[in-house]
Amino acid sequence: MLLDTPISLSRPARMLLAALSVAVVSGCATNYPSGTSQQPAQYVLTNDTAKPLEDEALNRFLSQAPASGIHSMARSPWGDNVEIIADSTYLAASGRQCRQLRVVAAGGNAQAALVCETPNGWVSQRLVTQAVEGRY
Repeated sequence: MLLDTPISLSRPARMLLAALSVAVVSGCATNYPSGTSQQPAQYVLTNDTAKPLEDEALNRFLSQAPASGIHSMARSPWGDNVEIIADSTYLAASGRQCRQLRVVAAGGNAQAALVCETPNGWVSQRLVTQAVEGRY
């Protein structure tokens, strides 16, 4: 059933409706920064005990290597005489660039590792799937 008579609003109701309309339109017209112009996420973790990797060649490799890049090391944080195979970088929830690594020992045994970039260089991180010593 359609109403043939128009709905009449009191003056205060019309003013309230006008104010709400302006608020909705101004909210839609607000210029929010796009994803490309935002500042990169800042990494802040006060209880991070990870020490930067000290090997300059390893840091350079982690910063520049393409996905599936291989780096051989006589001594590494993951053992001696290993090949490190790097996955592509990804942006972690911490806001840092991270890479998963596959570390292959001379005998063929492989282990997974994770490194993340900090302002002081790359650091080795514990994989989420690894248990913390003393806990289970």
